[in-house]
Amino acid sequence: MCGIVAYVGDEKAGPILFDTLKRLEYRGYDSAGVAVRCDDQIEVLKAAGRISDLEKSYLERGSPGDRMGIGHTRWATHGRPSDENAHPHTSGGIAVVHNGIIENYLALRERLTDLGFAFQSETDSEVLAHLINYYYQGDLARAVAKAASEVEGSYAIAVMSADSPSIVCARKDSPLVIGLGEGSCYVASDIPALLPYTRDVVRLKDGDFAVLEGGKVHVQDISGAPRELESERIEWDVNAAERGGYPHFMLKEIHEQPRAIQETITGRISEVEGDVRLDLGMTSWDMQTLQRVSIVACGTSYHAGLVARYFFPRAAGLPVDVEVASEFQYMQLRPGTLLVGISQSGETADTLVSLKKARTCGVRSLAVTNMVGSTITDIVDTSIYTRCGPEIGVAATKTFTSQLAALLLLGIRLGRGRNHLLADQGRKMLAEFSRLPGLVQSVLEKRDQIREIAKTFAHQGSYFFIGRDFLYPIALEGALKMKEIAYIPAEGYAGGELKHGPLALIKDGTPVVALATCGRKIQSNIKEVRARGAEVIALATEGDPDMAKIASMVVELPATRPVFSTVLCTVALQLLAYYTADELGCEIDKPRNLAKSVTVE
Repeated sequence: MCGIVAYVGDEKAGPILFDTLKRLEYRGYDSAGVAVRCDDQIEVLKAAGRISDLEKSYLERGSPGDRMGIGHTRWATHGRPSDENAHPHTSGGIAVVHNGIIENYLALRERLTDLGFAFQSETDSEVLAHLINYYYQGDLARAVAKAASEVEGSYAIAVMSADSPSIVCARKDSPLVIGLGEGSCYVASDIPALLPYTRDVVRLKDGDFAVLEGGKVHVQDISGAPRELESERIEWDVNAAERGGYPHFMLKEIHEQPRAIQETITGRISEVEGDVRLDLGMTSWDMQTLQRVSIVACGTSYHAGLVARYFFPRAAGLPVDVEVASEFQYMQLRPGTLLVGISQSGETADTLVSLKKARTCGVRSLAVTNMVGSTITDIVDTSIYTRCGPEIGVAATKTFTSQLAALLLLGIRLGRGRNHLLADQGRKMLAEFSRLPGLVQSVLEKRDQIREIAKTFAHQGSYFFIGRDFLYPIALEGALKMKEIAYIPAEGYAGGELKHGPLALIKDGTPVVALATCGRKIQSNIKEVRARGAEVIALATEGDPDMAKIASMVVELPATRPVFSTVLCTVALQLLAYYTADELGCEIDKPRNLAKSVTVE
């Protein structure tokens, strides 16, 4: 959630720190800070509020600092948003920025207090600064390693000392990336922060420590043994992380969905064979003897898993459990299970914990993620990459529809591998699948109509979304998007559940979005809410003869198979939420209290 940056090299550190921090704003934060070295001293600037305000203070103070520094954006977990709780935290000549949770911080705090260290904040992170200071005797890397050995929990840290020419970084269960430049080294929590400076990056692995000095990087593993640098070249265009003329990243990423879905399916569909090319690391026998699929995910990714719950039994003859990852620890894994973890960032803490459980239970595991080399890929047997490119907006858009596409590919592959899906059935399904990017483009062309609907209902106090079958999870997703970026209370329901309580909340003028591309049964639910004064916005199939008679307004979507209409309805609901938030003047790309990558439990 928090963002870490660091720099050591040939240029002045301050401007680079502020620039890279701004490129991590999409992760969400409520305070920010930097520490720069000035004539063998460390100068810290930090405050609750926006990076831009902090940067003004930095400039007013004459842009202090030389060619080394660290920076941080904080999203409050331990302690309220305040100047004192903002990072970096210092102790003596040591400055630390930290992302993660120190689970044993209370015990460490009591011990350090007894040793004479005075705490200035409410945070768990400050114990790291004092603990490193306690062990520091001129070798910063050694002090960081000794401190880290006493910490329980998760961390990504960058540490500097007033009398050391190096910056030391370390990670455990929280992402950290090092960028390699000409005579300079960069550190960030996520790749987009580094793109203007370098495309050559090293992803630290769990337990790694890195020493950055003089434009060089030395990495060692948790045992202290040197580790060979494993750098990779990032092929994203720098502009892929910029708005490209759109007013918000979210709108840009909504419009990138035809390309993103195409990237997800390219090279993976064989219409001739009626099969999908995915290397699952499973033999035909492995697939045929599978007993069930368990899916773990959070938020939007959880809704993608719910779509698979409807699809996999039909395509592959497999029962599916879908659990919120934070609750999965209370569940039991059964033998013969394929455990699927879905995480756009590959760093979602609750999902990682669930997948680590799979190791102890001996079941096969698979990840669906957008990030090559992320932590999730290290702890599963195999991965399916959605290949979306960077998504900057906090509210997931193209990563969600690409997750849907990846899961549909997985369901078809399992169905063919288990001989549950015949070749001819596969060919017909994949022929329709290949049309999906073009169908999504047709939905995007409805944006003016959807914008007018959004304006009509923007000032309503609540929204309801209803769907059946494949579209029930999409109703949940539509409600989530409206809550995330427009701050409007919204509920998603299975259509048949309305009469079991929610109808009590329907009154004159209540907007109800009915997802009506998946069978006629939803029509009775539309009539139920209309009879109680609701205004119904129906997403219906082009040419539907009935919907205009019973709904207040209709957005017609291209005809396709019900399972593929999940993607089309999703895009329409994303536009509805976006234009509603825009009409209300909300901060769309960085909604309050939310973060792009949730790396703490």
